[in-house]
Order: sequence, then structure tokens, then C-alpha cells
Amino acid sequence: MSDKKFHKIGNFFSKFFKTIFVVFVVAVIIVTFFNMVSNSESDSTSSQRLADGFTIEAYDVTLDVGLDNKIGVTETITVYFTTCDKHGIYKFTPYWLEYTGKDGNTIKRKSIISNYRAIGDPYSTDKVKKKARIRIGSADEYVGCGNKTYTIAYTYDMGKDPFKGFDELIFHAYGDYWGTEIKNATININMPKSIEGYNVSFFTDKYRENEVTEFVDYEINGNKLTAKFNQEKYEQYNYGQRCVFNNGVLDQDCEYNWYWQSPDYYLNSALTVDIELPEGYFVGGSWNYGWGSFIIFITVFILTGITIYKWFKFGKNHEKRVPTVEFYPPDDLNSAQIGYIYNKRQLSKKLTISLIVELASKGYIKIDNLKGKNKKENIVITNLVPILKKPVEFEKTLPNREIQVRKLKNPDMNLSTSENTLMTYLFKKGDTKVLKSNIDKFLELKDNLINKGYIEILSDNESERYKDIESKKQEYEEALQKYKSDLENRTAILSKLPLISSMEQVVYDELFKNKDVVVLSEHKTFYKVFSTIEFDLISSLKNKVNDENATNQIGSSIWRSIAVLSLSLMSYSFVEDLDPHFRVLYSLSFLCIFINLFFTIFMKRKTEYGEYITARVKGFRNFLLTAEKSRLEALVAENPRYFYDILPYTYVMNISKKWIKKFEDIPMPELDIGNFDYKSDYLYSSLYDSVYLPPVSNNYSSSSGCSSCGGGCSSCGGGCSSCGGGGSW
Repeated sequence: MSDKKFHKIGNFFSKFFKTIFVVFVVAVIIVTFFNMVSNSESDSTSSQRLADGFTIEAYDVTLDVGLDNKIGVTETITVYFTTCDKHGIYKFTPYWLEYTGKDGNTIKRKSIISNYRAIGDPYSTDKVKKKARIRIGSADEYVGCGNKTYTIAYTYDMGKDPFKGFDELIFHAYGDYWGTEIKNATININMPKSIEGYNVSFFTDKYRENEVTEFVDYEINGNKLTAKFNQEKYEQYNYGQRCVFNNGVLDQDCEYNWYWQSPDYYLNSALTVDIELPEGYFVGGSWNYGWGSFIIFITVFILTGITIYKWFKFGKNHEKRVPTVEFYPPDDLNSAQIGYIYNKRQLSKKLTISLIVELASKGYIKIDNLKGKNKKENIVITNLVPILKKPVEFEKTLPNREIQVRKLKNPDMNLSTSENTLMTYLFKKGDTKVLKSNIDKFLELKDNLINKGYIEILSDNESERYKDIESKKQEYEEALQKYKSDLENRTAILSKLPLISSMEQVVYDELFKNKDVVVLSEHKTFYKVFSTIEFDLISSLKNKVNDENATNQIGSSIWRSIAVLSLSLMSYSFVEDLDPHFRVLYSLSFLCIFINLFFTIFMKRKTEYGEYITARVKGFRNFLLTAEKSRLEALVAENPRYFYDILPYTYVMNISKKWIKKFEDIPMPELDIGNFDYKSDYLYSSLYDSVYLPPVSNNYSSSSGCSSCGGGCSSCGGGCSSCGGGGSW
């Protein structure tokens, strides 16, 4: 496979796996959140699966069913309190329930609960975990031990009939989570029209899997149905199922163990009554859903459309350029620039090291590996083109003039304004003053002040300043002539060397700002150049290679993705008013999350120049990897420094080992660039590790643990997502 194809595939998979990772993380967040939402209620209820201080002795449910699917519900519950410190009971009635029709399809259906009340007892109502809750009793008094009968009434509007081709009344009575046996369970249903001849079934679950019709004694009389759960028959059935073999012989051991060790079978969950009715039995009915979720979905789709539009306008890549064969770095870019274009995530330290090698290859420095006094190998870098400093003009070397003045008497009206001002300036802090500035102004007025007897001159170094002036002039002239001669020599040397880039100049100047021979590990300030090189690379190439408009769009696209995620979760978990017929919108909104993330990740793109220069860099790298020996020998013949000139570029493109290996059998010229083994890949790690870095402080603070990580259930939480229940308080 060609290097071009390899890197193209590599870049694709890099973005692909990044996308997969982000999508996976978001999916985990969504699934975790939904599991928390769906399980929070059942989890909170599980702590109350065992009833606290009461049993249910009788539970009668009366349903007055209207043609429009509105049901007047009256529940009469006889509770026996085994402890005397209870105030009453509470009960949950869910708004959303799952129903499985005779066709086997399970649907979710929302009902409206109204006029929720207790008859004959004080009560309060609220909404907890998507259920209506009624709490009966008074906080100021206890019920006491023994039986207590409660009557709860409410209207349960089930809305329009959702079944196609048939009608069906499905009602989950009692609730799943009372946590105790429901004794004497009875149901009375008053239908709007006769139901004689229609099929009636009873189940202990919502999915028509656990049918218990044979254990329910029921009677139909016109439009009335009365039913009672036969607990004795149910227990006998389960006993027989456990202890009677297929041949009808009773297992005596099983009978003994069953009687003494096994729990009783009893009704402790919802009893679902199912009446199959002909199409058209129910007429009308309300639409119990809202427009909140629908509006949210429209918003989600609009935001997703904006992200897609922005990608087509700003993020879609320009036409890819075909990599061309390049023998030398394209556009005369230095190794740091090539490294940045090839992989902008490379450390600026590595790119700076490549510039040191580049300076050596161009003949500006030499790198030696020398042993120090402690026999430790040191990287020593020598400047081959010394930096010259022009001598300071001799006039600037003369000492400053200083005049010491003493006040003889205070100024009076005989002095002019200027003289008064000067006197005030000179002697505002005492009677003597060593004057080092404003000397010209002082010289204009000093004679008048002396003649009038106001001041006297104690000392003046004017004559000393010009002592040996001729010898100083001679020294300056000689130094200036030497500087001009050295400058001519340096210019001649530079004329034979290739020009260096501004970044190389920065590295060169920092290396030799104090002396022309430096031990790299002892250079205490060289590390500061890393940030300078990084800044220069970003300022010169970032917006030139990468499309700034596309980059700017990433931020807004991220916010749109967050908004889509938040709105989708909100519609599913909090608003929850969508008609189940349109539940596909949930799937589409969740799909929009991944669409937004996908286009956000791929929003970034290169400029047309970026595509152009990237293709040339890839072509350059591909040539260095695939060049044949004969082609390399020809290039070395044209340019004896070819191996060294290209070496720093191979370092930043991560192919230096392969490049060095290609020259194992190619004769190389002797160059004055130091005794370092440039044909060893150790060169780079050695240079990299030799750079002095200031020690990092170990002072840091950390904290761990959790502050008041509480949990549990807040005051009578409970119930499940499909059925109600209750408890005592």
C-alpha cells in the first residue's frame, strides 16, 4: 500500500474512531440517564416492597365506565394497622400506563386524573415521580391499631380508544407495590352498554402472560360485572403445581415441605381486568396529550438542519489535491513548519530541536558530543558564524558631568522667576545638591546666582571627563576598524551559506546570546524559545492552513449538539406529553444527537492553500520513504549536504530511522558540523533530553471524597412506571 493511501486511511480512521468514541460516550450517558429515570421509581419503591405496619384485609374497586372512556373510580380499602404509630396511608395512581391488547401489541397510554379525593378523611394530593399521589390522614393524630377503612375516588380519563378494529377495556386495579397480600379483592364494573357474550379475562401482569381468570369468580349481568379473586383456589392450584407429578400421584415429602416451609401464594400485585369489545363500543373521548414534546422535536430538527447546512457551507472539505513528488521541502518551509503542517499536535520542543539540526546542516553551527569532568557526555553547540557587536562610540563612554552646589542664602524678591524656580529645584531637600541632570539650564543661570551671593560651586568634574581623550579616541578607531574587518569576513562567510528563516534566527540568537560555545544542558534560558516557536507557527500557519470560518463554527455547533441532547432528554423524561402514535420522533431526536456530533467533529477543514501544501508535504514524505538508491545518489552528487538538509524534516515527519537506513551504503562527504553521529537516530532523543528545563514545583492541592452524598427516598416515594401502589405513613 502506498504511503499516500496509508495516511489517507489513517486520517480517516483517526476521525472515524474519534467519532465512534464520542458517540459511544454520549450513548452511555443517554442509556444511563434513561435507566436512572425508568428505574428510579421502582428502585425507590423496592425499599418499601414489604408493607410497613399494615396489611390489606379488603380491597374493592368500583368502575363507572362512560362511552367516552372516562371512568369514575371508587376504591374502598380496609387496612389493618399492626402498629399504632401510623397517621394513615398513601396511594399512587400513574398517569402513564402500558396496555397489551388482545392482538398482543403493547402500547403506552396517558390518562388524565381529576377530582382525586378521599371521602370522610382528611387528605392532601400532589404529584410524585409522574404519578398522582393522595395522602390520607392527619399529621396531628395517629390512627391506632386495628382495622381502618378508607374510600378514595377520582375520575380516570383514558382518552380516545387506541385500538384498531376492536375496542377493549383494560384496567389495572389495586397497584403493584403495596408490599402486602391483598385479601378479599373485588371489582365492580358498570359499563355504558351491555357486555353479555363478550370475553372477559383477568391477569396479574400488564402483558397478558400471567392469566388468572380461572381463579376469579365473576358474574355478568347486562352492563354490570362483579368479580372476586378466589384466594383459596389460587393457593390450591399453586400447591398442586408444586407437589403433584404428571401421573397424578401426590409427592408426600413435597407436601410436607410445602406446608411448613413454602410461602403462601397470594395476590400482592395489580389484577388486570380485560373486556374484549366490538369496534365502536366506545365513542369519542379526549386527546390527553400535549404539544410540548412536539415543539421540542421541531426545534431539535431545526437545530440539526442548521448544523448540516453549516457543514455544507463551512465544513465540507475543499477538493483534495493529489500528492506530488517533491525532492525538497515545498515552498522553502523550514522543518518546524513542515512538522506543524504534517501533524500540528507535535510538541513545540520537538519542532525546535529540528531547527537546531537544520542550523547545523546549513553550516551555522556544529554539534559535538564531549565528555565533561564527571565523564558525562554533554552536547556542545558551537557558533560557526560569530555574532559581532559594534564598539560603543567613545563619547558614550565618557562619565556624566556632575556639579556639586551649596546654597548660601535663601532666594528673595531680587531674583527673577527662572532663578527662583531653579533655587527651589536645587535645594528643596537640603542646602547642597549634586546636579546630574538639567545641567544646561543650570549653566545659563549659575553666574547670576554666584554673583548675587546665593550659591557656590563645591566641585565640577568637567575637566576629568576629557582626561586621556586622545587615547580613548584611538582605542575606539582601532576597535571600529577591527569590527569592520570582522564584518566583512562574516559577510563573506554568510554569502556562502544558505539563508535561514526567522524561526531559525530566533533559535540561533537564543543559543548564542551570551557566548559562542554553549553546553545545551547548562543553557538556562533556551527552553523559553519553545513558546516563541509555537507562537510563530500558529500565527503564521494556523489560519493559513486551516479554515478559520470552519473552526469558528465548531463552537456554535457544539452548543447546538448540547442543546439537541438536552432537549431530547427533556422531551423524553420531563415533558412526556407525546402521543404514542408519534413515538418514532423520540428515535429521530436521538438520531439527531449523533448527527450533530458527527458533523461537529468533521466541521473543521483546511483552506485551499492548506489542501495544496498538505498534498505537497505528503508527496515530499512519500518520496523520502520510497526513493531508490540511485535517485538519492544523484541528489547527493548535486548537493553533498542533501542527507543533512533533509534530516531534520524526516525527524518531524517520524521517518528519520528509515531515512538514515537508506544512506547506509551511500558515501557521504565530510562536513564541519561536529563529531555527533548524525546517522544515529539517537541524535534527536539526545538533543531533546539535553535541553535544560526548570524544576517543576511539587506543591499542589487535591481533594477527594464526597460532601454530603446523600440518597434514599424522599417522603413516601414509590410506585412503578406502569402501575400504582401505596403504603402507610
